Formats: sequence, structure tokens, C-alpha cells
Amino acid sequence: MQGEAQESARAAPGGARWGLGARFTAFWAVIAGIWRLWLIPRYYGWEESDYGNLAMARGVLESGFTQFDMNHLPMYYALSAAVMGVVGDAVIATRIVAWVGGVAVVVLAGLIADRLFGARVAAVVGLVLAFQPELALYSASALREPCYAAFVMAALAAMTRDRLLLASSFAGLAFLTRMDALLTLSPALLLHAVGRGPRLPRVVMALLPLVLAAFVWSAYCHEVFGTWAFWEHSVSVNLETGGAASPVGAAWVLEGLKVDLALLTGLIPSRVGWGLWLGGLLGLGLLPWSRHDPRRSLGVAALGLLGFWLGIALTAQHEPGHNLYWKWLYPVLPPMLILAVHGGFALTDRLSAALSPTVARVLGALALAQGLWVMFGETQRQVKLSEELYKPQWEIALLIEGQAAPGDGLLVDNIPGCWINRRPHSFRMFTWMDLDTLGGGPEGFAAWARRERITTSPGSARTGPWPLRWRLGSVTPWFTASGAFGSRLCGTSRAMAGSSTR
Repeated sequence: MQGEAQESARAAPGGARWGLGARFTAFWAVIAGIWRLWLIPRYYGWEESDYGNLAMARGVLESGFTQFDMNHLPMYYALSAAVMGVVGDAVIATRIVAWVGGVAVVVLAGLIADRLFGARVAAVVGLVLAFQPELALYSASALREPCYAAFVMAALAAMTRDRLLLASSFAGLAFLTRMDALLTLSPALLLHAVGRGPRLPRVVMALLPLVLAAFVWSAYCHEVFGTWAFWEHSVSVNLETGGAASPVGAAWVLEGLKVDLALLTGLIPSRVGWGLWLGGLLGLGLLPWSRHDPRRSLGVAALGLLGFWLGIALTAQHEPGHNLYWKWLYPVLPPMLILAVHGGFALTDRLSAALSPTVARVLGALALAQGLWVMFGETQRQVKLSEELYKPQWEIALLIEGQAAPGDGLLVDNIPGCWINRRPHSFRMFTWMDLDTLGGGPEGFAAWARRERITTSPGSARTGPWPLRWRLGSVTPWFTASGAFGSRLCGTSRAMAGSSTR
């Protein structure tokens, strides 16, 4: 008990529960929530996965919370389905869950920063996390990363207060949102547990809920999918994405390290600025690595999250600008930015003593300003990218939804299909995969379209989402393309002719 009191006293420079740091955190949480609400109608998604999550959330609800995809762990979809049961719309439900998770990340990071490093660090951490592009944009989408990061930060907040059973429980919830929590959080929990006695009970508390969550999911996968190895398909996909022409052996490792270097020197600075990124490295170096301390445990967690991100990049070897790295970066940023601000203040303190307080403050302000400039520029870039790639598909969905009559058969896929399916409707939905075994060429397609009433009369004004008169016999199908995400029209001439581009 005396050790716990000493640890709490050493690691609580932020003072009272509702001290200055907590008030700063509350202020920036409100700003972060408003900023994300403002982004929601302007940001059209990270990729088609945003819209695919709508279908999965609705599927979970309609299955009675019994059917989940093995590669997409259940927590985010179960929460979204529960909210959908109240609001009746998958778009609203998934965005509520993501928004709450995104704001919770700001709150938890601020409280951790206040407790471990003081109110001034908490104030700047709140500012940075409120406006960092990935943290803001993806909290305004239907992605699961904000929910995952919220559970991660809740686990770290509990761990730094030495509440190991609670920390492991939140880590288990993080695992049930994304499976990599088992690898990224368990080292930090284990190290914190063995930092002082009694070690065996502390290790059990630190690992049991997390391991139990993994076992329960593994048992579910065995029951439903016939395998205990819930990770098998996801790992194989990531290992294969380098392509058949990828090098092997040492050359393969070298290519992966090149990707990692590009991410460390290019992508991260483009998201937070060089000042904050270098501050993060300095903050890691300043931690008390030689003794048990919650700040050391936070550093281990930050390194675990960063290392896992770089490990995926090393094996997957997508080109460094691939947007998967943006999404995977989400949980890495909050703990790293806490350490970045801590490192920045430590450096300005030393510069203040060596030079002058004014010079140190100006340099610190310039580093922060450069980071914020980068963040707002990147946010604008990603918003524009979503307008170019995904807004046209969303507009097509709205057009079809507004013009199709109840009972019409709709041949749609991907974003338009997921959007129309966001809530119950009277349309009959078909995808291009339904046509894979149709046969018969264009005339076979026309016969199928007539049979399924994917038609209008020849004189009808409802001729589909484009100013197009394409008829096979008397058929005017409602359709949209599948998978041509780079096209502003969301389709190609081949897709219009019935070819699948999944």
C-alpha cells in the first residue's frame, strides 16, 4: 500500500481531480467534438470500408448479435448495431460510435498527460489531438479505429493509475475491436505488473481479462468458422499484399525497412509536423526507463503501438503513401503525442535556462504552429480527396434512392449499395456478384432484368443515374458500377455493360 501511495504521489503533478489540466482537457474535448461534428457532412470517407461497416453493423443487428465476420472483431459492430436498434439508421449509429470514441480519446489522453506530466502538457495535448487529421476525420466517419483507440487509451489510463484488472479489461475490449491489441498492449501491462510486488497476483490481474477475451473470440471462431486461429486469414492477407513479384529473404526485409523509413521520415511528419515528431522521440528518451514508473509503462505501450504499425508496413510493403497506413496510424498517435508534448516542454525548459525564456517560448510556439499548419493542410487534402473519390458514389445512391419506386429491383454495389441498405427499405437489392453465374451475354442479362423487374417502361423518365438510354429489348435497368473507385463517375463502360470490377 505504501508503494502504491508513493507511485501515485510521484505520478500526479496535475493536482486535484478537477484541476487546471482537467479543465483544459474538458475544453479541448468540447472543441474536438464540435470540430468532428462540423466535418461529418463534409467528409465522405476514408475508403469504401467506411460504407462496408454500415452493412456489417446492420447485419449484426438483424442476426440478433450472433453473426460477426472473423476478420472484423465484434465490439465496434455490436456497439453500432445496438445504437442502430435505437436510431434505426446504420449511418447515424456508426458515426455516433466513432464520434464518441474520438472525443473519448481526447479526454483520456488529456487526463493521462495531466497526471503524468502536468497541466501544461495536458493543455497542448488536448489542442493537438483535437485537430490532428486522422484523429478528427476518422471520428467523423464510420471507421472502427476511434472506438479501438478509445479502449486502448482507457487501458493506458487505468494502467498508469495501477488499476491492473481494469486496465486489462479495457485491453480486452480493445482486442474485441481490433485483434492487434493482444500484441501491442500485453507487453506494457506485463512490465507494469512485474515492476513491483506481489508479482504473481499483479501479473494475473494484468493479463487475465485480455487473455480471456482472446479465448472467447477464438472459441466463437471455432464454433462458427471451424478454426481456433482467428488471426490466420488476416495475417495471410497482409503477408501477401507485397505482391507475387516481391523480393525474398534479405532483399524482402530491406524493402520493408525502406517502407518503414519512408513512414518515419515522411508520413508521420506530414501528419503532426517535424517539431512534434522529434519531440516524441525526445520524450521517449527522457522517460525513467531504469525503474518502475507509470511513465515508463506509457512509453512501452507507445513503442508497442508504433512498432506494430511499422511491423505491418515491413510485411505488407504497400507504397508509403497508401491510405491503409493512415488508418492504422490512428491508435499510435495519442500516446506518442503525449510524449511529444512532454519532450517539447522539456526541451524548451532547457533552452530557457541556456538562452532565455523568451527565445525558448518563441521556438516552442513555432514548432507547435508548424505542426498545426501541417494538420490543417492535411485535413483539407483528405476532405478534398473524399469529395473526388467517394462523394460522386454517395450522390448516385441518393439519386437512385430518390427516383426508384417501391419494389424496384436495384443492381448496385459497394458504396451506393451500402448506403441504400443503411436502413430498412422496400427495394429489392442485387449486386454484380449475383450475375457471376448468369450467362447468356447481354440478352441473358436483359432476360434476368425483366424477370426481376429491374426495368421501366420505354417511355419512362426514370432512366438511371446517368443521362443514358441503354436498352436491351425494352429494358432500362437501374444500376451503378462496382469497384471503380478512382472514377469520378463511379463506373466504367465495362461495368455499365455488366462486367464486374470487384
